[in-house]
Amino acid sequence: MKTILIIVLVLAVVAGAVYLGTKYFGLTKDDDKDGIPDEVEDAVEDVKEAVQDAAKEVKRRAKRVKEELKDVGDAVKDVVDQAGDIAEAVKGQPRKGRKPRRKKAAPKTKGVVKRTGTGGGSTDYYGGKRN
Repeated sequence: MKTILIIVLVLAVVAGAVYLGTKYFGLTKDDDKDGIPDEVEDAVEDVKEAVQDAAKEVKRRAKRVKEELKDVGDAVKDVVDQAGDIAEAVKGQPRKGRKPRRKKAAPKTKGVVKRTGTGGGSTDYYGGKRN
């Protein structure tokens, strides 16, 4: 019991010395006289700004994750639909997937490309005379 009392007394003396040193002897700079050193106030402001920046970044990332989860959900729905098609294919039923693409029609003519120029005569693409 005596040791606890001695520890509390020592802590009180140290706290009183720190208070007197900061308040009356000006050991720390305190321009606004609020009892909080200016260095501590500046550090707290820096921490507040860092927390606000981090909160903005977390919100941005959470929004992006939400978008990606929606995309993944849509893809999972497509996979589930396709899995049902696999079971039907095993049973021998005809395919219900995408329709095959139409073949593109071949170009109608593959003639010589004519150029107009200052030569006056009819020429093919490479500049030679036509017969």
